Amino acid sequence: MKNNRIILILFILLAAVAGYFFYTKKSGTIKKELSDFAVADTASINKIFMADREGNTVTLIRQNSGMWRVNNKYNAKPEGINTLLYTIKALEVRSPVGHNLYNNTMKLLSSKSTKIEIYQKGNLVKTYYVGHPTMDNLGTFMYLEGSSVPFIMHIPGFNGFLSSRYYAIEQEWRDKGLLHCDPQQITHVLFKNLFVPDSSLEITKIKAGEYTVGNGKRQLALYDRLKLNAYISACSNVYYNKIDNEMSAERRDSILKAGPFMTLLIDTVKEALSARLFRKPVTASTRSQYDEATGKIWDYDLDRFYLLQAGDTTWYTCQYFQYDKLLKTPNYFLPVTAAK
Repeated sequence: MKNNRIILILFILLAAVAGYFFYTKKSGTIKKELSDFAVADTASINKIFMADREGNTVTLIRQNSGMWRVNNKYNAKPEGINTLLYTIKALEVRSPVGHNLYNNTMKLLSSKSTKIEIYQKGNLVKTYYVGHPTMDNLGTFMYLEGSSVPFIMHIPGFNGFLSSRYYAIEQEWRDKGLLHCDPQQITHVLFKNLFVPDSSLEITKIKAGEYTVGNGKRQLALYDRLKLNAYISACSNVYYNKIDNEMSAERRDSILKAGPFMTLLIDTVKEALSARLFRKPVTASTRSQYDEATGKIWDYDLDRFYLLQAGDTTWYTCQYFQYDKLLKTPNYFLPVTAAK
């Protein structure tokens, strides 16, 4: 009897030891498999391809200058690129998907996920699929191509899911800057007010630190250099708010028929921004639709307008408050003494 107890105890101990080594070995294999998701050297990543199940695709390519381009059409927004590269580097495994969730997770990944291909120096080094968030929104289901099991991924210290950082819609990756340049490269600025010509503004660079300021008819004899320098700096970064992809042909034709209220030209050493500015009609989504004092409907949106670049059919929605610093008259630049 005593011998049987000793044998039973030895059997339990041996089983525990065997289980420990089996679990340790299995865990080590999973960890190694998981570590393949992240790419530590993001500086050598020069291309990222993404495709979702709706047919959207986007290719992000790093230029020699360090800038990124979207589908060889537009500059990519820096904040989006930086967030994506950080995510690619920092994501870690929270846990493998259990057997009870395996079939359902793989089914969801096959029907609704975004495929990611990562290239270093032109070579494909990683392919994985980014799926839906977990119930607590603190993890994201992902599957590494060639892996035997999907995983729940996260970034330690970040309380949120990661799928929103991987998106394959071209316009959402596009940099909203219509013009980015060194202020010193600006050679000519022309805002033509088509309804009040005397309120137009024209600035021409003569040489470094010296400009002419006027409205096409007259030039200022003196101008405030600090105001002018600040203005030129503001002209070096021009943005839009969003792109109107839902404009009907009837609405477009009506806006074009009404004509622009202003034209814009900013010439630089390397490029130029040439555009027409159109009033945006009041719609159901307009924030201020009518004059509260009189009840009269406004003739146009007081917060936003449309911008149409030369040679481009894209209708950009812009905000007046962002352009107020650009829509100045020559009198704005008068020295204080001269203005008095």
